[in-house]
Amino acid sequence: MTIIEKFLKEYNKQYDFYLELARIGNNKLETELAKRGIRAIVSNRAKKPDRLKEKLENRDKEKKYKSTDEIFKDIVDLAGIRVALYFPTDRELVDEIVSDLFEIEKIKRFPDSSHKPVYKKRFSGYWATHYRVHIKKSDKLLKRYQNTTFEIQVASVLMHAWSEVEHDLVYKPYSGQLTEEELSILDEINGLVLTGEIALERLQKAITKRTKESNQISDRYELTNFIVNSLGPNYIDKLKLGDTKILNNYFKNIYNYKPQEFKYFLKNINQSVDESISDQLINMFLDDYLKENMKDKSLKEYFHKIQPNRDASGFESFVKTWIILEKTYMVLLEENDLKDKHRKYFVPDFNRLRTITKITLKDIRNLTSYRKLRNQLIHGIESPNDAYLNNAYAGLREITVKLIEQLKNEEKKTKLLNELNGI
Repeated sequence: MTIIEKFLKEYNKQYDFYLELARIGNNKLETELAKRGIRAIVSNRAKKPDRLKEKLENRDKEKKYKSTDEIFKDIVDLAGIRVALYFPTDRELVDEIVSDLFEIEKIKRFPDSSHKPVYKKRFSGYWATHYRVHIKKSDKLLKRYQNTTFEIQVASVLMHAWSEVEHDLVYKPYSGQLTEEELSILDEINGLVLTGEIALERLQKAITKRTKESNQISDRYELTNFIVNSLGPNYIDKLKLGDTKILNNYFKNIYNYKPQEFKYFLKNINQSVDESISDQLINMFLDDYLKENMKDKSLKEYFHKIQPNRDASGFESFVKTWIILEKTYMVLLEENDLKDKHRKYFVPDFNRLRTITKITLKDIRNLTSYRKLRNQLIHGIESPNDAYLNNAYAGLREITVKLIEQLKNEEKKTKLLNELNGI
């Protein structure tokens, strides 16, 4: 039995493993694409054993395989996922998602200058991004799959369709070698596909233009379009987009801002902080609305929606206390001439408090921990038990009182303490 035959026999036994790995990766990607408002068709597969034999025999002429382990390491796409994007420019946003979800071993971007096509092309060929990845070590429930590499291919729906045709006809010529005329037709179709991608990009911009003119955002897909095309590539390159599904929930269910009003918040996105665009926008909404409406019930109603089986009182109390903490932080900066007068919205840097207050290093560590909890609560991704949340609320309140008592302005001190006692 040859090495290749041994490998195929072993792979047949593991085929279900690779099929499940592809399904797991597919589900993770599909969920995150929906949360970020990116339109795409996600599919997955494990390589069929009968389709592998010819490929391995061709590669063996160069590789000279000595063991089945060598083959498993060499063939990195035994499990594969394909992300077919409606809009080609969303490839950069998918890059963010893949980086968040998986450990990346290698990224290959096409067109690739090192790749030599088997026929002379007039057009540039395949435009896509391929990722070699594996499951993150932190994903304890999927420990069995953590050390196995799989491939994710990201391209437009048009490009995927063309590459599938070219791959089967040119690189897997089951129906015989193509003539020069047939290859020219394939090249011509590639030119049409590239033109189609330009049209898709124009369509994406037209949707954004319609959204702005109609002053209405229908869903998270239009919201993502609106944000990305309003901010431009400089912001998207430097900051993560984040979860626009959560943002859309706030946008629709609590604040109901119109696109033209929404642009005001987009202008205040800060490129120099380590927070996603969606997180910054949610923080601005809370800053702008709840700081002036502390008795408003919309936040509590929102928590009822994302945590329908929980008492929302603890969620509301914790988040509102955090708002008072941020107000106090701002006053402390003002009193010590440290406030940036040109920026209304900010991400608190609690280390600055060490030089102007009697706050301890332990307090700062706790505030960092509370901030993480606060973000998780707002995003609906954390559901701590009541005892844990009550302890966190008590700790946050204690530090907030400590900071308020160090204010020089007695009127502001009294107002903030009254707000805190009114929660």
